[in-house]
Amino acid sequence: MFRVICVVDKEGTALDRLAKGVKPYMNGIDYHVVDVHPKRPSPEQLDKFELLARTADVIDYQYFRTADMLRERFDWLKKIPSVLTHNNPYSIKERDWNDYQVNVGNNRTIYKDLQDITHTRVEYIPIVVDPYQWIYQEEFANNNTIIMVANRIESKKGILPVAQACKRLRLKMHLVGAISQPDYFQEIMDTGVVHYSQEVSDDELRRLYHDSTLHICNSIDGFESGTMPILEAMFCGVPVLTREIGHVPELKVESTVQKKKVVTNMFINDGDPEDLDNLTNLITEALGDRNRLLRMRQEAWLSIKDRNFDRRAFAYKKLYRELFIPQSVSVILPVSGKEDVTRETLSSIANQTHSNIEIIVVDDGEEDQRGVIREFAKTVSHAVAYIRLGGKGYHLALARNIAAIEATSDIIMFCDQRMILDKDCIEQFMAHIKPNTWLYGNKGKKKEFVENLSFIYRDDFIKFGMFNERMTHYGGLSQETRSRARKQGIVIEFVEEARATPKGKSSNRNTKRYEIMEMKNILFKVQLQ
Repeated sequence: MFRVICVVDKEGTALDRLAKGVKPYMNGIDYHVVDVHPKRPSPEQLDKFELLARTADVIDYQYFRTADMLRERFDWLKKIPSVLTHNNPYSIKERDWNDYQVNVGNNRTIYKDLQDITHTRVEYIPIVVDPYQWIYQEEFANNNTIIMVANRIESKKGILPVAQACKRLRLKMHLVGAISQPDYFQEIMDTGVVHYSQEVSDDELRRLYHDSTLHICNSIDGFESGTMPILEAMFCGVPVLTREIGHVPELKVESTVQKKKVVTNMFINDGDPEDLDNLTNLITEALGDRNRLLRMRQEAWLSIKDRNFDRRAFAYKKLYRELFIPQSVSVILPVSGKEDVTRETLSSIANQTHSNIEIIVVDDGEEDQRGVIREFAKTVSHAVAYIRLGGKGYHLALARNIAAIEATSDIIMFCDQRMILDKDCIEQFMAHIKPNTWLYGNKGKKKEFVENLSFIYRDDFIKFGMFNERMTHYGGLSQETRSRARKQGIVIEFVEEARATPKGKSSNRNTKRYEIMEMKNILFKVQLQ
């Protein structure tokens, strides 16, 4: 199976949580998160990393200092395709980063800086959180409680001025984080208004968010690339007051009110983080308009709903596949029973002369084939994803559509379960692929069943509208697909050299007379027959 090692600095850090958060969405990839301390790696950490990395297809480094240390220690790492994600804005201009194949910026500012510096590929993949953990609270906590959440409690976070402002305004303040500067922390606690929590669970932190009226981020310029607590608070329905740091410029939503630009999804502090009078006035203004707070928390959730792990995982999966030559192809294989046929078809896909393949199996049988797919995945270097659909009925259109949505390649191939591919089938399709064209292969007869052995750009397939899931019985899907494609100007082209041998026979038309009639009636009504 296609193996990716994601390297973080320490267990439990924000980077570790980001890396582990995408793991449930890495279907088809053997994905491992390994923590290695950048300055004091333990022998156990190094041994675990080396054992996994020697068989890795891609190394994804989430912290540049750990990456540099490991690549200096193990020379062979430089031969493995590498991704370096930049989570520290202050390190970007230290060098050109050309020794990594892909550099990822986690906010737009870092992304643009990398484009100016490096000559290698640069991608933008933003910071996310788990919206199913940070659940939106419908009832707003209008208790004037302030919350600040910091990975490390230190002066650069600007916590003390917020605590002092809360003391002036006689407000309660929640503070969550690890103590990095003890003297600074003591000054904060001396204000007498702070309720401090350390090493709280996510569930307890969510409760604290739900018990708060305003989340504040008061960090200095050029220090943060996030922060994640801003997203957590927004998902929980807590309005945010923040300085314009990290990813805030790309998160904020502006509207024009009386010819003036107004930020509608958060409060922005454009002053000095140490300016106590300014902070006091901003907090007073924010808490003084309940209707604005209610509108803001709704607007905030809408503006960050795409900042979730499913999207981040998809972006990284696509990136990993694109590191290799030749171009990646996602082969979509619907299966239903007949495990021996599944094995033979999978074997013919794995033995293709075209090497960069992602296989997506969608199982619509009454008994799942998860075990078959797992055993097969262990024997190949391809990414092999398994999606369980299940249930009785004819769900080919749905199965293929689900797989096409999950596919990370720019090109998709539809291959039915009983199609045993010639070794160069994909290579022959690749020689003919072009935009706005749907290729279909040679199954011994020149029948235009484009869906069961075919090749198309994923974007063209999606723009076409994908398969019609209203075709729920045998006898209409092929004709509906061909007719609709031609009406939309998609060229359907036969590739004689792309060959496959059908295994056994297709469904018996004589046993499906009335199903065929129903499907033909639908085609007649929508003028596709």
